[in-house]
Amino acid sequence: MTDKYRIRNSNSERLYLPDKPNIRREEILSNPDMILVNRENENFDFIIEVEYQTNYKKIVGISLLTDIAVRQMSPDYSSKLILIVKEDFPNSKLVEREIQGYVKNIEFCLTDSNNFDKIFLKQL
Repeated sequence: MTDKYRIRNSNSERLYLPDKPNIRREEILSNPDMILVNRENENFDFIIEVEYQTNYKKIVGISLLTDIAVRQMSPDYSSKLILIVKEDFPNSKLVEREIQGYVKNIEFCLTDSNNFDKIFLKQL
């Protein structure tokens, strides 16, 4: 995987979206935990966010703000936001489908920590 992607994570640098030159602090909409950057074309193929304590508002907020931030970068490609929650919860598939209907600039995937590896490997 590291031969195809450069891994940027929030432990080693501050990740801000939209990612554009001379961004001001008040323009920051998202601070994801990890971004996988395609080594061939420098596209943000995967934006990964991990949330331990979640609720519906937080899930919707993260997905919509990430969608807006990606749109402001005006990419000619589509990124995939993978939101990882601690445990599966009731209506998670319904929430995922609803959010997918509203976001236009990203693909959205909601998964729990137990299924992340299966979902992620399927995306690659």
